[in-house]
Amino acid sequence: MAAVGTPSASTGLLGLGQLQLTLPGSRLQWLALAAGLGLGGIGAELAWHHPLSGPLALAAWGAVALLAALFWVKTPLLLMAPLPVLGLAPWSGWISFEEMDLLVTACGCGGYLAYALQLNARDRAPAWRHALVYSPAVVVLILALALSAAWSMKRGFADAGGFVFGWFQGYHEAMNSVRNAKAIFLVLALLPLWTAAAAARPKGFSRGLLLGLVLALAGGSAAALWERLAYTGLLDFSTDYRTTALFWEMHVGGAALDGFLVLTLPFALLALLRTRSPWHFGVGLAIVLLAAYACLTTFSRGVYLALPLGLIPMVLLADAQRRRAAAQGAESSHIDSGLGAVDEPMPRAAKIGALAMAAAFALAAALVFGGGGYRGLLALFFVMVVLLTMPASLWLPPVGQRLTALVMGGLLALVLGGASWALSLAVPYAAYVLNAVALACCVLLRWRDEPGQARPVYVLLVSTCWFWLLATMVIVADYWGGTAGRWTALTAGLALAGIWAAMLLEPRLWPLQGAGSTGKAGWRKRALLVAGLLLVMSIVAALGGGAYLRDRVATWKEDGQTRLTHWREGLRLLHGGQQWLLGRGSGRFVPSNFYEGPTSAQIGDYRQRTDENGGTYLALTAGQHTQSYGGLFRVSQRIAPPAPGAVQVSLVGRAADANIALEICEKNLLYPDNCSSSRILLKPPQADEAQPPGGWQTKHAKLGPVPRLGGDWWAPRFVTFSMSLDTRGGRVDIASIEMQDAQGRPLLRNGDFSHEMAHWFFSSDRHHLPWHIKNAALHVLFEQGLVGLALLGGAYLLALVRLSFGRGRDHPLAPAIVAALIGFGVVGAFDSLLDAPRIGFIFFTLLLLGLGLRALPGEGVARVA
Repeated sequence: MAAVGTPSASTGLLGLGQLQLTLPGSRLQWLALAAGLGLGGIGAELAWHHPLSGPLALAAWGAVALLAALFWVKTPLLLMAPLPVLGLAPWSGWISFEEMDLLVTACGCGGYLAYALQLNARDRAPAWRHALVYSPAVVVLILALALSAAWSMKRGFADAGGFVFGWFQGYHEAMNSVRNAKAIFLVLALLPLWTAAAAARPKGFSRGLLLGLVLALAGGSAAALWERLAYTGLLDFSTDYRTTALFWEMHVGGAALDGFLVLTLPFALLALLRTRSPWHFGVGLAIVLLAAYACLTTFSRGVYLALPLGLIPMVLLADAQRRRAAAQGAESSHIDSGLGAVDEPMPRAAKIGALAMAAAFALAAALVFGGGGYRGLLALFFVMVVLLTMPASLWLPPVGQRLTALVMGGLLALVLGGASWALSLAVPYAAYVLNAVALACCVLLRWRDEPGQARPVYVLLVSTCWFWLLATMVIVADYWGGTAGRWTALTAGLALAGIWAAMLLEPRLWPLQGAGSTGKAGWRKRALLVAGLLLVMSIVAALGGGAYLRDRVATWKEDGQTRLTHWREGLRLLHGGQQWLLGRGSGRFVPSNFYEGPTSAQIGDYRQRTDENGGTYLALTAGQHTQSYGGLFRVSQRIAPPAPGAVQVSLVGRAADANIALEICEKNLLYPDNCSSSRILLKPPQADEAQPPGGWQTKHAKLGPVPRLGGDWWAPRFVTFSMSLDTRGGRVDIASIEMQDAQGRPLLRNGDFSHEMAHWFFSSDRHHLPWHIKNAALHVLFEQGLVGLALLGGAYLLALVRLSFGRGRDHPLAPAIVAALIGFGVVGAFDSLLDAPRIGFIFFTLLLLGLGLRALPGEGVARVA
């Protein structure tokens, strides 16, 4: 590895430089070799046992390990980018293990081997500086966190009756302790590798982490967009449907998507604020807007609260970084000149103008949408876009000439608006055509601008066309919404007209006036403001376009009381000083709540059993709570869309009077649609009937006729077969189940359960409280006790203080990590979060990195223009 600061080799594969293998030359490299081989053995074993295809999983695992070896400095990119879309539990049936485990072991194996064998010439020699450094006290704290998690896992095994390994265990069994606790150990397994990577190439490591989280956000948000497009429609904000994307961890409720969004969105926004490339800016802006839509469709009040509470400190910290960089001069060690120039800070008067404009648009959007619907809102958007692209030459004439142009333009626009309104009444759809014509005139005038030239007539024409465009917006709202649309839009138009008049007469109020609007990076301000307009429009549409979000907001007090009651009941499950001090054990909330909680917490369950002849069967039980349709405990399998027509089902089972509900539905995770269902009643044979061997009975049922399922090619829907019991407290044993569509094709895999629970997955669509304690701090308290809560809380606060005010405050990613941790804490106040391993992995990655990251020469914020 060349010394830091010297030119890197650019030859070889993909510019990696000279690739060669060298025996480890130090104790650390020998340890890295052992770690790489150990992770390789674990990962290969997991891959080989993957329920979908062991050979294919092993081949994919090997490919990732090779990539990690070649790009070991950027393993955070390889890890984070696919994380939100790499959860195959609904197909595989795995929950104790998952694809994230394969990804971590592959990256660890390849990365440690590359480091140990000194594969890459650029990364071969030790660097004199380190971007990831842990003080002895922090090392002790991290080890204490790991010890607390390990001890919690041990207590969980004991509470489950002892450790028993299994590939397909559920929430009641010992392996659930591994599932709940593994996130921190997966991060710790990679932390020494990341420490070496941050020493070898600090910029490469930081940018890899940033890009990985941004791509993860893009993938997760795209999955949310697909889900809304496929199952509800993009603009449907009334249906009781909360987005889950591809986070299978929400199969029993929870807030995995919420936690993911608040952990990753700050990094995309920080990258957007700092990029200087129009192409990168456009891509980043698309990702941020896509993520904003995903945030809205979670309908999560926690997310709505977490984002401003996290992003406002991020912006303030990023601005403080920039001011410190400017004060230290162009040669500051905390300035990365490769990023280019940034905009100058906005003057105070311009900030007031920006706030006034934002408030006026928010008010106008609410008024126009209420009366003029989506069409009026779109017309208002174009009005604001034209306003934000006003040329700087408008302020060159003297104030008297600007005032004259403003008054005359308003009068001329009033005449044009009156004529346009009369025409819209006489000719169908003329309102939309006139709006388009006015917009085209504004665009033409903007194109004919002559920068630096004072032209009073040009000011008059621009004012006239913009006021006319404003009038046609009112006409569109009137045409679509009638009297209500007319008067609400007129009120909004007058407010915007007043704002523009004040800004044209007083240049200091104009947010885009000055060097910032005409300089190299001035286009970014306008683009960011347009993005803000789109975000405000989305919020207005979500609030005004559907009743579901309004109902969610209106019931916050009742839901809060339900949470408080649930928390009190959860804490009653801790008995004695030892459990309060050390916790009840990792993964033990669900079974503890089942046996000791209220009746509503006695949920359904499943186990694989073996009969006296060695045959395997599924024991399925129903909960003791009221068996509403949404509260049923379902065991499901993703299937190929069946051919339209009747589906034949053959089931071998036994029970003492239990109804088995069978259904085929279009369903992503929690919300079934287009269902075809049937019921099978299993009861013991009568005294005069022949007793079947082992009590097993063969039952046949027909589902359908099933319609065409699977959705459209551009918005496909998953098809799911589910079994459940609607008999309160009932139990049924299922030895096998077969299903054929109208063309005779078999639809189920592992229907005889000979491969344990491979391909089978369980869910509870609406009955969620028994599965989570619904608070991240109480989750840690329940599993690790006051000791674990104190350790994690201390690490959390230390990371926030260190990245906000301490040695890590000038690291490029510090503001985003602070925002992510704050957002996680806010959402975690209303949900457990850490019982979802993928979310826990991201959280512990940011937390542990936040305890050690520091800025180095050549890193940090961009030079101020």
